[in-house]
This record gives sequence, C-alpha cells and structure tokens, in this order.
Amino acid sequence: MLLFGQGILSALDNMYSVSKGETWESVAADHGVSVMELRAANPDVKSQKLKKGSLLIIPKKLQQVNAVPVSEVPEKPSKVIRTAIPDVKVGVLLPLGEEKMVEFYRGLLMAADSVRRNGVNFDIHAWDCGTTSAQVEAVLPQMGELDVLFGPASLTQIPAVAEACKERGTRLVLPFPSGQTLQDYPLVYNVVPSNTAFFEAAVRKLMTFYSDRNYIIVNSGRVDLKGKILTETLLRTLSQRSVTPRTVALDGDDFAYETAFNQFRDNMIVLDDSNISSLATLLSHLKEFRQKHPQYRLSLIGYSDWQGEAEKMRDELFASDVFIIASYYYNRLDDRIKNFERNYWRNFRAYVIKESPRYAALGFDLGYYFLTGLSTMGDTFEQMQGNLRQEPFQNWFRFERSASGLCFTNSFVQFIHYTPESKIELIR
Repeated sequence: MLLFGQGILSALDNMYSVSKGETWESVAADHGVSVMELRAANPDVKSQKLKKGSLLIIPKKLQQVNAVPVSEVPEKPSKVIRTAIPDVKVGVLLPLGEEKMVEFYRGLLMAADSVRRNGVNFDIHAWDCGTTSAQVEAVLPQMGELDVLFGPASLTQIPAVAEACKERGTRLVLPFPSGQTLQDYPLVYNVVPSNTAFFEAAVRKLMTFYSDRNYIIVNSGRVDLKGKILTETLLRTLSQRSVTPRTVALDGDDFAYETAFNQFRDNMIVLDDSNISSLATLLSHLKEFRQKHPQYRLSLIGYSDWQGEAEKMRDELFASDVFIIASYYYNRLDDRIKNFERNYWRNFRAYVIKESPRYAALGFDLGYYFLTGLSTMGDTFEQMQGNLRQEPFQNWFRFERSASGLCFTNSFVQFIHYTPESKIELIR
C-alpha cells in the first residue's frame, strides 16, 4: 500500500484498518462520508476489493452551514497572524499513477513522520490529479482550505491550481520545473528556477570564486538550450569585465586546444552542451592533452545532468577537475543517505529509484523544510523562512523573490567539485 509503513502508521491521524468483508461502500457509510470522498482520500488504493488489514485515511466530514441572510452576515474578522501552527493542513496534488510521483509522496510522508516527533499534527490529503487540465479542475473543489499544497507536476495544470490557492490563501509548492515566474502569486514557491535564473546565479558564483581564471568555451556544434544559456551568460558577464574568453571546437586537434589554453594561468573550460555524449568526447580529448602537456592546469565546468552518470565516470571527472553546477547532490556513500534508504525500505518495502535527482529525497527535503517552517513560524513563514536550519538528504533551498508580488524561486546554487585528489567537495 502506498501510504503506510510501520514507522509512519503510529503517527498518522484519521486512520482505519479494514476488517474482513468490508467494502468501500460499507466503510464510507460507517464513517458518514461518500465513496467518492473516501476514494479521493486514498488515491494509492486502486483495487475495487478491500483487503483485511488495509489502512485507509478517513476524510474529515464537512460541516453543513445554514444559509444566513445577507443582512445578518457579520463582518469578516481580520485574520489572526499565527506565529506557529500546531495542526498543519497539507495537500498533495500529483499524478499518482506514475512511480516517481508515488516515490516523492512517500518521501514527503516520511518527513511528516519526522516532524511529528516534535509534537506537531498533520492533516494530509492526497489527490491523483492526472496530467490534464480537466482532471485537475475536477479535483480542485475537494481541496478546501490548506496551509500548503505540493504539486502539480504538469505545466498545463499550474495556472488553475495557482489561482485556486491564491483565492484560499494556500501556499503552493511547485516541486518540478515550471519554466515560469508567476506574477501576482506571492505564496507560490518554485523549487526549480528557470534555466536563465539558474545560470545567472551560477555565473555570479563563478565570478566570486574563480574570476581570475582563463575561460575557454568549447563549441560542440550541437544545439543545446542549457549550454546556450550558460555560455551566453558567461560571455556577457566577462564582457562587462573587458574579458574575451578563448573558443575551441570540440573536435579540434591538439594544436587548437593548446592555442586556446594558457600555460601560466588556471584554465576553466566551459562546454556549450549538457549532453553526456559531448562530455565523454571532451573528457577523452582532455585526457590525451594532459598526457602530452602535463604543465597545463585544466578544470571543467559541468551541468546538473551529468550527475546521473557521475558514478560511472567518476575517475574521469576527478582527473579533469570537474565542477558540476547543481542545486542538489545525492551521495549514496554517506551514512545518512544509507539510513534514509533503509528507512524507506522498512516503510514501503520498495527501493529508492536510482535516478538523478532521487524523488524520495526531494519529497523528504521539501516536506521537512515547509512542514518544520510552517509548524514553528506559522504565518510569518514568508519573512522568517531564511532562518530555517537545513540538513537535507539531497536538495537545499534558498527561496527569494525578485520583486513584490512575484512568486518565490529557489536561488540555491552549489558546485560539486571532483578534485584531482579523488575527493568530492561541495562549494556553496
């Protein structure tokens, strides 16, 4: 079952264990809810027949409110600013038919289980919203008032969900790339920034730590959006400093590479292509060049995409002194990560999918950040969240907004440095 390992069961509220012979209809009738409401609260349970011992979330009943004449409607009281929220209402809106989304959801539940140990209660509801606008619009009326909502994953669904959250004063956390900066949505949090914002932050960090290096741009001859944005941002920034970087073709010969490099300075190489095959070609050229010209000091700037192949290419990355630009890092050799994966197995009898980034870790890190923040900071979260202590398994967060009324965007950038001494250091 999706939701519940033994470690989470003890902490979740509104739970019911199915007895022998019970059906969706009988459970719903016993608890005074409709079958539709019951199934909506348990999107992970796909079977029409319930099994003895299965665990279900029982949705809270909606109270009937009698109509009141307009003349008798009292003035709406001013909103009380909560400095802490002991009972956090959480929503999850994802296409739960996809394995990766299920894994993200499980990670978030593990985070809730961890935060509960501090005496916080959570009312968590999840909806399978599919991927279309029609599917999500059918779910929105069920949401009610929430403190925070995680999702959706589909770009076409974001406008309707953002509008619904704005009307209800709900914080909306978008865990996956949205490609947009939402205006007039001050409670929306973009976890993944646009490529432009991300590489602008990366180049600023480059200039902070490595402005004195000789920059070389390697042209792959391929059209690559990320590579284009990174190199154009770098060229513009260096131009403002009256610096013109050297260029060399990826398939250039030894003389072309030697002409581009500087024997008396540290050389920082930037490939204009995030494709892993272009990386493999460049690493091969650099290996041959170092063998012929060991006096040159060479480093290489890389992309988050390369992390998926990092374990296979680790020796080559060390040898080429690679700096991967990334907002996340998952170290499977770390004891904390090993313990996290063991707990995930105990709770769900499933292994974390070996994909970069790990969706379980993303779900946990996001859940822990927002659930800890809201429970301890309440409605002051937007002003105070920069003070949150972070010990994530994979994803760090630094949410900022560039202007009043705009959504928050994660501006965190780090360099994952594969040093020639065969060590990995994180430059933040």
